[in-house]
Amino acid sequence: MGQERTLVFVIAAGLVLLRSAVFVFSDAVLDADQAIVGLMAKHMAEGRTLPVFQYGQDYQLGIEAWLAAPAFWLFGPSVLALKLPLLVINIALAILLIALLERELGLRPWLGLLVTSLFILTPPGTAIYFLEASGGQVEPLFAALLLWVTRRRPVLFGTILAFGFLQRVFTVYALGALVLIEMLDRSLFTAKGMRRKLEAALAFSVVWQGIGLIRAQAGSAWGPATSGSYAGLPTTTSDAAALNVGLLLERFCFDGTSLPRSLSDFFGPFLSTMMGGHREPLVDLAIPSAGTQGVDGLWILLGTTLLLALGRIVWSTVRDDERPWHPRLQFATYLILVGAQSSGVYVLSQCGQISAMTMRYTLLTVLGLVGIVAYHAVVEKRRLLRRLTVGVVAVWALMGLWGHTRLLADFVSDPPANNRQQLADYLVDNDIKYGYADYWDVYSTVFFANEEVILSSTSVWVIQEYEWIVQNHQSDAVWITREPCDGGTRVTDAHYVCPPRSP
Repeated sequence: MGQERTLVFVIAAGLVLLRSAVFVFSDAVLDADQAIVGLMAKHMAEGRTLPVFQYGQDYQLGIEAWLAAPAFWLFGPSVLALKLPLLVINIALAILLIALLERELGLRPWLGLLVTSLFILTPPGTAIYFLEASGGQVEPLFAALLLWVTRRRPVLFGTILAFGFLQRVFTVYALGALVLIEMLDRSLFTAKGMRRKLEAALAFSVVWQGIGLIRAQAGSAWGPATSGSYAGLPTTTSDAAALNVGLLLERFCFDGTSLPRSLSDFFGPFLSTMMGGHREPLVDLAIPSAGTQGVDGLWILLGTTLLLALGRIVWSTVRDDERPWHPRLQFATYLILVGAQSSGVYVLSQCGQISAMTMRYTLLTVLGLVGIVAYHAVVEKRRLLRRLTVGVVAVWALMGLWGHTRLLADFVSDPPANNRQQLADYLVDNDIKYGYADYWDVYSTVFFANEEVILSSTSVWVIQEYEWIVQNHQSDAVWITREPCDGGTRVTDAHYVCPPRSP
């Protein structure tokens, strides 16, 4: 069993690496939001700043920049150095999930690998978010597993919950799932259970307030040479947490009349896109490729299998003595509850606007799907039905593996170019040091230029230092536009570099 486990872990790591390669080793998939995190990491590696939250925010921790800063210090700024920690988290998450499926549910490592493939081999349009350095897309999934592991170690639990919550509010779904399970098995109401929750709450508060004190002293809310209170941002973590919840509530849009359409769209096209259940152009999913993901009709097969598995789970709950909160089933129930909350809140909060472009708000749904298959594998007494579920997931995994292999081959044979990289190269080669551009062009271009070029945003700005610098060099600052201009030069398929304008 030990050799099987080791082999499975190696295979899992290799599969994660394969499906992540185009997003980690290529510069083609990097937007302004991710570039800001990269610039934060660069400033930290150079000792210029110590941001606690992301630049221009006071509700999401800068954990991704903290993790990338050592890599930047060792190897220099690059997309690879920025995303390497996220790759490590993805690999660790896959291995930990397989290990927990074995330890908590008794699944053999190879079966755990197959079940975990629902995360490992998610199609490119979903996997891109797990490697996105823009505020914590994969971290809530990892935090959910860590919270389960530390549920009986309250200090660690409260600490992880505090960091996870301040990084991404969706981490709270894990707390909700765990509390519900402990209410159902009555362990929450024991003296030991209550003491654990009080100790966890105390640890959460200490970390929460500690981050607030650091935040007030460190500052750097808007980049180097700025303070936390600059432009009116609050300086306490309690305010930051309130902002985190407040932002979620602001984006919560419920419309009862659109709910039927939301449910239809979510359980149809949306989940099909998330799991590669139909053929779809990758370019429509923000991936610069002429290829496609998914196989037409696969969602009907996978969706039917998941519904059958869920039905058998309900039937086993009614028929058997073991309830979902039985110790042998708790972990699978926990995953299902986490995913159900993620799906439910997303459907209820979008006013009918269910779209793959907002998939990042419900990525924890993937853990729920893992939980359904794992639960069914444990309780199903009919060998044929168990093999049917496992077989369909295996077919899905093979299709996913083929899709990722094909995308990687396309990137290797014909690497796509990031036009902001081309723009940065042009500006550096022509000794152009200052300019104005739109938000979506400013920070990625500055990152690719390694700050040899400084641009000021004509719309939203998040690094005040750039604004100061360009203001002091207005007569030398070019204008980067998406439309032709007098005396301008077309540099990329979408960018024109235009002469400086009179102040």
